[in-house]
Amino acid sequence: MPAAPSTLSDRLTTLVKGPQFIWWLGHVTMLICTAFYLPYWATFNYKAGAHWYTRAFFGALISYSVVVYKSFPDIQFTAQFAQTLFSEENVQYLLMAIFWWRSTPMLAPLVPYAIFAFFNSLNYTRTNILPAIFPAPPAGTTDATYNKVAAISRQIQVWTEKNHAAAMAFVAYVEVVGVMGSLIFGAITFQSSFLSPIVYANFLRFRYFFSLHTRAAFALIRARLDNLIVPPGGNPKVPPMVAQAYTMARGAITRFGMAAVQQPAATANARQ
Repeated sequence: MPAAPSTLSDRLTTLVKGPQFIWWLGHVTMLICTAFYLPYWATFNYKAGAHWYTRAFFGALISYSVVVYKSFPDIQFTAQFAQTLFSEENVQYLLMAIFWWRSTPMLAPLVPYAIFAFFNSLNYTRTNILPAIFPAPPAGTTDATYNKVAAISRQIQVWTEKNHAAAMAFVAYVEVVGVMGSLIFGAITFQSSFLSPIVYANFLRFRYFFSLHTRAAFALIRARLDNLIVPPGGNPKVPPMVAQAYTMARGAITRFGMAAVQQPAATANARQ
């Protein structure tokens, strides 16, 4: 490997010229703007904070556009390419980011993107930014500052590896319950489009096929609702008509979810 630039200015110049730095800036933008949107959401002042919501998803658009561009640098106008493109989860999240960017502000859609942004920006900081600012000292020498930074870097790595799976499981649960619940409530109360739950249902259908965490979230929700509603184990206070309606709705959702989603020939890239 070529030797790293010797000066801080050279190292930072090399860092910011790469597309991954733009990807990182998009994630940081998402995190900062989400943080600024939270007080507006907490005080039910959604419209006043809409600009922070829009900017947050603009950051997501930047990040996911970089990932998709790197994954598909050569566009092909073929059915097979289109199938592979739209089956790739980063493309799905990019399309949903465009949808959310132009939608009525809600907190729930921000949560999954903010969690992805947190883990990705933290890892990039550990693997790229810290080494650029605090490079390893020459062989045979020691540097107290570098040793401290290296220890912090290891702590970040251990923490992210330990908590990543739990965070992704939480994201899946938020996507299934929080986001869809918010969309259905918004449609019923005329605060958002009736088409929004339909669009998002198709997104969840893809996630069900390609994400173990999403399948686990659906299984958990179904088990809890079955235990609560469906006899003989369900709550006896639940009217039979409600149990029957739930069973019919569960069947319809299952049939919709099991509609053919053809997986791409190649394994999809990991979400970034």
